[in-house]
Amino acid sequence: MSQSARWEQLSEAGSRTSLEIARWIVQSLGRRVGVVVAAAAATYFMLRRGSGRRASRRYLERVAAVPEGRKALGREQPGVTSVWRHFFEISLSVLDRIVVWSGALDAMELTHDGSEEIFALADAGRGALILGAHIGNLDMLGFVARQHDLVVNVVAYYHNAERINAFLQSLGNEQVRVLERDPDSIQTALRVRACLERGEFVVVLADRVAPGGAERTEAVPFLGDPARFPFGPFLLAATLGYPVYLSLCVCTGNARYTAVMRPIAAEPKRTPRAERDRRAHELLTRYVALLEEVCVRYPFQWFNFFDFWEDEGRGDGA
Repeated sequence: MSQSARWEQLSEAGSRTSLEIARWIVQSLGRRVGVVVAAAAATYFMLRRGSGRRASRRYLERVAAVPEGRKALGREQPGVTSVWRHFFEISLSVLDRIVVWSGALDAMELTHDGSEEIFALADAGRGALILGAHIGNLDMLGFVARQHDLVVNVVAYYHNAERINAFLQSLGNEQVRVLERDPDSIQTALRVRACLERGEFVVVLADRVAPGGAERTEAVPFLGDPARFPFGPFLLAATLGYPVYLSLCVCTGNARYTAVMRPIAAEPKRTPRAERDRRAHELLTRYVALLEEVCVRYPFQWFNFFDFWEDEGRGDGA
């Protein structure tokens, strides 16, 4: 099994337990105590997971190779402190996702960078395909959904989507739903199409290969070298022909987030079957270019702690 598949299974399995723990901490002790717990968790996992440390450092070194990235990191070369902060940011995101899901929105501050087009689509009753990534806190979309009365469907690799939806409903969140993603079944595409036809929004995380690594991928230049991305989300976008956006929610300070929305293909466009691969490649290339811009600007918000470029042979690093 690939490192990305192992990390996917570990993060999904761990996040369900972590969310229950984080819910108790937030509701019983408050977010400030939660931040202290998040810092302790970051230290624990950084010390325990050598492969995660090495992956973090290699990624941060790639960011540091870009002038804008060095400025965002605040140093020429990342060291142990940078790696710890990287782990801390993912721990903090777990805490804040439960804050959002539990409805404690007054504890969070959210600003927008490019969301106007999505709001205009919602006002017109039109849906869109939103391609996300393991950057920042995508659950902040729940915040956006509540504020602007949007219906958001998140396509994910959960084998217990019904249980996750029940968990969301128990927190009073009816506007965000989880659709189970099965790369080997046409049912996922049919569910996505039905949501879009109802004028809803569908979110697909498009930066990580499915557990098992059997789905089609394509290598695209990313932070200096080719990296493999799943091709399915982009082929789905080319097939359905709805507007396509990149959406990320990045942490910019204590309980402060910015919703970043960028058009990948703002206008609906049906693509003939014979041209769909070419169109999908165009969408993937645009997505990766936008992803790189965000990583360089917000380097500690990237949460893929495995050998993303498959360059493990370079040496252990951290």
